[in-house]
Amino acid sequence: MNHEKKVMRIISTANFLGKVLLMSGAETYRVEQSISEVCKRFGLKAESFVTTTCVLTSAKKRNGEIITELNRIYSLSNNLNKIHKIHTIVLNINKYDLESLEAEIKKIHSESIYRNYITLISYFFAAAFFALLFKGNILDAIVAGFGGAFIFYMMKFANKIKVNNFFINTLGGFIVTIFAALVRKFNIIENASYSTIAILMLLVPGLALTNAIRDLINGDFIAGNSRLVEAFLIGGALAIGTGFGLALVY
Repeated sequence: MNHEKKVMRIISTANFLGKVLLMSGAETYRVEQSISEVCKRFGLKAESFVTTTCVLTSAKKRNGEIITELNRIYSLSNNLNKIHKIHTIVLNINKYDLESLEAEIKKIHSESIYRNYITLISYFFAAAFFALLFKGNILDAIVAGFGGAFIFYMMKFANKIKVNNFFINTLGGFIVTIFAALVRKFNIIENASYSTIAILMLLVPGLALTNAIRDLINGDFIAGNSRLVEAFLIGGALAIGTGFGLALVY
């Protein structure tokens, strides 16, 4: 393999690794450091720039020509297991050659998170136990659990038709409020607040807010402010949706 093709392949592999990290919910500085470590392993000095929507890596060839690759990010998720696996690879990067590294990253990228029924059960029990955490009773927990299951199906459908997060969270806040209020009107529960808040906790952007603070502390102000705005927009969408639901019901 000639030098030019090797440089392009190294950058492409490093950028793909960064893309998988970012799509899994990793912090910006972690993505940039991982890309640099991969390039350094193969004798390439590269610079990377990462935001919440793109991963860009550049390096110089022997003739001084700059080669750059940009990967656009269209969707983000929370998959700490993928972040852990890639972080482990980066820590042991000297054990990999280029071919095995490419294969390992592709393998991790193609892994499914969980089967649908496992995710559905997780949504149910997460919402149910949030209701108990907020001092609700067992009926509040059961209602919250069914609301969590509905959120799962709503998120799945919304992702399928590629609806933006602001609309998803506005709709989620609205439907959750209506659902809990209707259950309250049938006297199944005494207070709709416990179930409503418990279900809404599934939509609260906790990881986005945490990563925003970590990026800001690390000096990545563009990515940090982007994540911070994202978190506030999601919170605002939940408030708007819930407010409309309360206005309609009460």
